[in-house]
Amino acid sequence: MYAFSVIVPVYNKVSTLLDSLSCLYEQTFQDFEIIVVDDASSDGSLEILLDEERKGKIRLYQRDTPGPGGYAARNYGAHKATSDWLVFFDADDLLAKDHLSKFADAIAENPSIELFINAFQKMKGDKLVRQSNTLKSGVFSRKKALAAFSRSDFIHMNGACIQRDRFLELGGFPVGRYQRAGDVYFWLKALCHLKKVHYDSTVTSFWLLDNSGVVSNKNNVIHVHPCLDLKKECEVGLSWYEKRYLRASINRKILAWAVEKKQVGKSIQKDVYALMLFSMRPRQWLVLVSLTIPQPYYEKLREKFLKISN
Repeated sequence: MYAFSVIVPVYNKVSTLLDSLSCLYEQTFQDFEIIVVDDASSDGSLEILLDEERKGKIRLYQRDTPGPGGYAARNYGAHKATSDWLVFFDADDLLAKDHLSKFADAIAENPSIELFINAFQKMKGDKLVRQSNTLKSGVFSRKKALAAFSRSDFIHMNGACIQRDRFLELGGFPVGRYQRAGDVYFWLKALCHLKKVHYDSTVTSFWLLDNSGVVSNKNNVIHVHPCLDLKKECEVGLSWYEKRYLRASINRKILAWAVEKKQVGKSIQKDVYALMLFSMRPRQWLVLVSLTIPQPYYEKLREKFLKISN
């Protein structure tokens, strides 16, 4: 049995596919399998994958219909995995060579933990995007993890390693419910269910924003952020402080989407009504007030005073 199963969903990634796969081939830790799930690619990606499969480098599965966000493809790959640990990787991003070795070392030192997180870095072109995450490495209690998420997105799809049985028990990524942010919904859900997680502040994955069509397409930001559903789904069993941090996390994500909608002239009425005002953090009030400013003046104020993460 392999130590890790790396799940890679692919849908029309011909321009980035080989570079991304090379990041996996060059890992210093080599005890893993690569499971690629092609979501009916039509741009030549499948031909590349078939060649990689013939070389014995990947296990390839094909789906007939592409699914929004690649969530169904990831879940499918998880069911096909043969290892106890799942790592997810997008076929248009990059990894450092020690990505898997960091997970392997952390798992060996913390055998009772089921979710491990490595820091990630956003990139726009060849430039680093400033991020507010200043967390230190270590084991986080559920309360500390939720508090951290209420301040910033410290989990990214490419930077997480989760125990396979726990992933399946939590239902995997939500299929058919959301066009976007289903992964954020799942990771926050996981934080609500797990007593502890491990975080490593070493950056081992790079999110290339120029390649993120789902994120850049503002038509995917239609409803209120999916994390709102977690208020009803996950509050039972949480302590008072944990509920407070969960609600602050949900507020942060709702406001982040409201900012995106404001930029393109979409209504933010439902977003504002969905906010849990008694759990607002001071910075979130500032964002909310800024959203009431008329559009011509909004962007100038936002660029000057606001830096909130998506």
